[in-house]
Amino acid sequence: MTTFVPDHQPPSRPDGRLRAQFWIATGIFIIGAILFQAVDIDLAAEDWFYQDGRFIGRGSFWADKLIHKKGGQLIVSIALVALALLAASLKIPRLVPWRRGAVYLLCSLALGSGLVGALKSVTNVDCPWDLARYGGVKAMPYVHIYEDKPDALAQGACFPGGHSSGAFSMFAFYFLARQYRPEWSKPALASVLVLGSCWGLGQWARGAHFPSHDFYSAFICWTVALWLYRLFWKEQAV
Repeated sequence: MTTFVPDHQPPSRPDGRLRAQFWIATGIFIIGAILFQAVDIDLAAEDWFYQDGRFIGRGSFWADKLIHKKGGQLIVSIALVALALLAASLKIPRLVPWRRGAVYLLCSLALGSGLVGALKSVTNVDCPWDLARYGGVKAMPYVHIYEDKPDALAQGACFPGGHSSGAFSMFAFYFLARQYRPEWSKPALASVLVLGSCWGLGQWARGAHFPSHDFYSAFICWTVALWLYRLFWKEQAV
């Protein structure tokens, strides 16, 4: 029976697979960006969720309380566990091998969601629930994410999707699995994609975001997690 040593590093080898994954993700992003430009997916989705004068998820248990509030608590809990592990590794020698992974996870969570949050403050895009089209109190006109919003209109702060970035920042678990337990990497990736999509869906149903907002968040968080992985493990990344 073998013992799992977390800080065991596999033999150093070229990171061609990482480059390939980066370019595949970039290709998917470019195709998606073109689709959001060519087809008004955002309005079609929100028109469906806006029924009888309200967004079907707003005020609901599943979208407001479970996905939105509990989802945020989940990310905080994961960050606290990683922080506790990091602190404990300073006192408990047998936890030292976990230290690098804990720091990497904390950095991915903070930088992924932090970068999305910073972009929200400068992109000047409104949330669906602020639009006149959906009975928003601000009665803002719809401006496509690729269009220039008139300066006379109030500043928006809704793009990219902040809530889903918490889930997508957990792409870090995919890269941790690659490093420590490769057989867990695909399930980890699938789990994060499903979780992020569910969180995005909840926000669409609440009128808090358009689908494009979360699509961009996913790409940003993936890129952050990938490049941090290369930084933390350098040529040992697999």
